[in-house]
Amino acid sequence: MHSHPRAKFATCFAVAGLLVLSVHESALADSIYDVTMDTSSLSGQDATMAFDFIAGGGTQSNTVTISDFATDGTLGTNGPNSGSVTGSLPGTVTLSNASFFNEFLQGIDLDTSVAFTLDATTNAPTDSSLPDTFSFFVLDPTASYSLLNTTDPTGADSLFTLQIDGSAGGVTGIYTPTSVPEPEELGLWLTALLGVGLAMRLRRQLT
Repeated sequence: MHSHPRAKFATCFAVAGLLVLSVHESALADSIYDVTMDTSSLSGQDATMAFDFIAGGGTQSNTVTISDFATDGTLGTNGPNSGSVTGSLPGTVTLSNASFFNEFLQGIDLDTSVAFTLDATTNAPTDSSLPDTFSFFVLDPTASYSLLNTTDPTGADSLFTLQIDGSAGGVTGIYTPTSVPEPEELGLWLTALLGVGLAMRLRRQLT
């Protein structure tokens, strides 16, 4: 029988009233993350969750799988999806790097929480190219723009990224929401900030 010990490597910090849990590097081999978000301040807001997986260089094969999805909100329709994507929520969704840009879009009427498990393979680039990268976003209902301004240094306003570089756990980025864009700028009725918590745990399956 296999055991599944989980190790937490999280540090709490608050920025502008927004709670974020970040993960420290670990020596665990498998990249399996439990992600939990507090969306209570966006309760009743229609949104689109975007799960993006972009292929880097090299010939390595990688996948990311979303499972154990749970929310007290209401799921809407999914799509249109792009690239190599199979499955649907609340079941299991898998994205592979068979195409360059791979995206699963899921409509949702948010309530107080969203949670899922992310399982990523760990194959490093076969040359000096960029690694395969997963990103997670909360977008408007038409998936045209982010509902959040975050500290994502690329300016893409993602909440979480994972670069599969072959190291234990990969390279993660957890970005603090700084504000919701002004309604007059993006046609939103929201004026409150989003409270988001990302609780992430790495675990290794022992054989």
